[in-house]
Order: sequence, then structure tokens, then C-alpha cells
Amino acid sequence: MSSSPDPYAEYRRRLKRRQTIVIGGTLTVMAAVTAVCLMMWSGMLPTIYDPGFSAAEDDTQTLTQPCPPNDATTVEISSIPVNVYNGTDTTGLAGGVADTLGEAGLSVNNTADWPMGDYSGEVQLTTSPAGLTNAYTLKQVFTGSVIVQIDENQAADDQTVSVVLGDQYSTGILSTEEIGQLKTGQVISAPSGCVSAVATPAAPEAAD
Repeated sequence: MSSSPDPYAEYRRRLKRRQTIVIGGTLTVMAAVTAVCLMMWSGMLPTIYDPGFSAAEDDTQTLTQPCPPNDATTVEISSIPVNVYNGTDTTGLAGGVADTLGEAGLSVNNTADWPMGDYSGEVQLTTSPAGLTNAYTLKQVFTGSVIVQIDENQAADDQTVSVVLGDQYSTGILSTEEIGQLKTGQVISAPSGCVSAVATPAAPEAAD
């Protein structure tokens, strides 16, 4: 006489098989998702969605620089009047640069936070069209990425150069001794893609 199967044992066997299928399937899906994510991260697969804020926008990417005057040469560095502005949240950044420039003989008129707020570049030099030779001369003092811009609010004959230090600036300035060794009369090269800072006069209208 054969014994009947144990219903509880059969239930446990089915439950264990169901759990094995569910857990195995879940692990397989997780492994596939992980593999796809790693391939997207490494660039082997294109990303499905790019939110566009993974990198900070650089203020220097879309700025066109004014050309220096024709045949311009560097001037005596100590003759350049400057302002130094801090375009970051780093306390004392402008003061340190101002001290170096002052010790090198430059006249520092103003040291403050940049009125325009934060600057995401490295160093920006702003001046009037009359101060472009000064600005391109002062550009030699900094070792990193420096752009020159026209300050539309500055008087056209004011040759003062404003130094704006940005988030990417990191002690990229020559020492006082090195600044003192900069030579005058060196030809100033125009940056690529620069535009003339002097507007071309409009043609006179024809008489009736």
C-alpha cells in the first residue's frame, strides 16, 4: 500500500521554485540595467536624455575680443592704472592680486567685489578703446586664460584696466620680480577672431 504525497511538502517545493524564478529574474534584469548604464557612462552607448546641466557654463565661450590697435607694442607695466574685482565667493582673492600688482609698481585704484556678480571664467580685463594697449600689456602678467573686453560704461579716453577674477582663477599671476622684468616695446599679437574696437563711420547720405 503506497503512502499519499505530503501536501505541505508539495506546497513548499512550489513556493521555493517560484521564489527561485522571481529572484533569478530580478537579478538578471538588474545585471542588464547595470551593464547598459556602464556602457552609457563609458560612451559606448549614447545617453537617452541629457539634462544639459552637467557642466558649468563658461562665460568666455561666446565672447569676441576687441583687437589691439594696429602695430601696438607693450608699455611700461608700472604706468597702467588698474582696478581689481573679485567675481567669486572666495574671500580676499582680489586683495591678493591687488597687493602683487601694487608691489610691482602699478597704481591700484579700487579693490572690491565685481558689481556684475559672479564670473565663471578665469581672468577678464575690461577697459575703454583707449586702454586696449594697456589691457594687452597687462595680459602678460597672468599665466592662465585671459580675455579682454570693452567696458561700454567706461569713458572712451579712460585708460584704466579692470581685472575681474573668476571661479576658474587659481593664483595664475607672475611674481613681483617677474612682473618687473617684463619688457616694453614688444609687439602685441591680436587674438584669433578679434574685431576692431573702433566703429567704422557711416557713409554720408547723398544730397537730394
